[in-house]
Amino acid sequence: MSKKDRVWFGSQRGRISVLVLSSLVCLNVACQHHSAEAKRYHLQGTVVSVDRAKAELVVKHQEIPGYMAAMTMPYAVRDDRALASLSPGDEITADVVVEQSHAWLENLVVAKKADSSPGAAAER
Repeated sequence: MSKKDRVWFGSQRGRISVLVLSSLVCLNVACQHHSAEAKRYHLQGTVVSVDRAKAELVVKHQEIPGYMAAMTMPYAVRDDRALASLSPGDEITADVVVEQSHAWLENLVVAKKADSSPGAAAER
């Protein structure tokens, strides 16, 4: 082993540096592999409620082919900016991202804003 190798691997600081670097490389590879397993489905539905504190939407959605029947259910939203402009009654499209036992919405688009006229709520 050369003197340079002894300095790098022989010292405690060198061993820790190699361990940290190896861990970061493994973590990076694992994260890339993990997100490659995510499946995406197209959602069309109507916002029932918005909970900004929980970063969650309740959506009454149409059938999601290949994933689930039409139903009303909560979805996590990881992009706070996407929640900012949403209101109950908004018609939306989004991608449902499913990874292992977690699902969330991405790429939210308001297809039609809720009617905010005084009599609109009574009509629904």
